[in-house]
Amino acid sequence: MKKGTFIWMILCLISVQLNAKSLLVDDSIKAESIKQANADIKKGKLKFLIQGGIASIYVKGQERFEQKYGVEYYDLGCVGPSDITVKDYNKVIANFMDRKYGKRWRKEVRKDVRGI
Repeated sequence: MKKGTFIWMILCLISVQLNAKSLLVDDSIKAESIKQANADIKKGKLKFLIQGGIASIYVKGQERFEQKYGVEYYDLGCVGPSDITVKDYNKVIANFMDRKYGKRWRKEVRKDVRGI
């Protein structure tokens, strides 16, 4: 086997290994997101996570939505959690809301809620 071919094969194997580790981390973060969302549903502490900026954003009328549907808007600020993804967490909460209220709540939810 030529030296160049051998080096190329080693680099490919390293690349595959690094990609596999990245996928495992992504899968575990997604699983943790789903787990935390389901735990919050069981506790009756529904919330939509919002990835904001330095200052929290208030949308006029959001408190009516929160009271009507029993869900809180939780602004994480500019630094999100490292152990979950906002998108995966919110998707679980949104699916629960669909089962409980149908799709009508989607017309009223803030537009900056990711993952729904």
